Amino acid sequence: MQSVMISESELLLRDRRRQGRSNTLASLAIGSAGVLVLIIVIIVGTVLWKGIPAMTWEFLSTGPQEGMSKGGIWPMIRGSILLMAGTLVLTLPIGVLAGIWLAEYATDNRLTRAIRASVSSLAGTPSIIFGLFGLAIFVLKFNLGTSLLAGWLTLAIYSIPMVVLTTEQAFKEVPQTVEEGGIALGLSKWQTTWKVMFPNALPGILTGLVLTVARVAGEAPPILLTAAIYYSTEKLSLGWDSLKRPVANLPYHLAEGYRQGGVIPEKIIWGTCLSLMLLVLIINLAATLIRARARAKLNW
Repeated sequence: MQSVMISESELLLRDRRRQGRSNTLASLAIGSAGVLVLIIVIIVGTVLWKGIPAMTWEFLSTGPQEGMSKGGIWPMIRGSILLMAGTLVLTLPIGVLAGIWLAEYATDNRLTRAIRASVSSLAGTPSIIFGLFGLAIFVLKFNLGTSLLAGWLTLAIYSIPMVVLTTEQAFKEVPQTVEEGGIALGLSKWQTTWKVMFPNALPGILTGLVLTVARVAGEAPPILLTAAIYYSTEKLSLGWDSLKRPVANLPYHLAEGYRQGGVIPEKIIWGTCLSLMLLVLIINLAATLIRARARAKLNW
């Protein structure tokens, strides 16, 4: 077998070509990142520029007046918070327990693979599909009507697949040696899961829950079909009756504000948009801080 000799000039030419391709790919990556940053700056800058003039304490703490042509958006903020809180309560046990089962107890067979594939498909399903499902089942079939309870149930079904996936991933990110250490100490599978694995996976689980709730906060279609009301002068009262009534909320207020052009002043619409953006930003920052502090305590 004869060896092929490569001259020094050929080696230099090959290296230049490789370096050229590397520089081209790096330039494309930097350019793409720059375009992304520019888009974010334009979006955030536009919302801030048009929304800040409306941001006063009165705007955030009072209700609408004169057919929503004046006043504030407190009922919409309150309704969004209620929808997020109820969704979290319903989603937490089902989503987390299902994720733990997939990560720790489910065997690798056709049924498990089918369940995991179904959950992944549901997590990527457009929210309008869940809204139509909630309308057909909870609003019409179960006679809940357009109500806060119907909105909770619909948003919970919409959120559970994402929580299942994030919980499963959080358990998989825990080092295998942690689980092996618990078993080596004589703990049962159940004890290892809840006393060793769960605390270590908790930062990822909490982050997934909070980010899912933030995602719910900005979804308009499921709320529009199951829980939303455009305008109401009723005061909030805690009780079963309040669960059977619709609620005002920020996404639907935005959607209707632009659909019914001229009814709501543009200043109020942009202020609502900025309020929703800040609400989601606060939730995301909370998730980041919770994850960072929990990871710091675990030291890994």
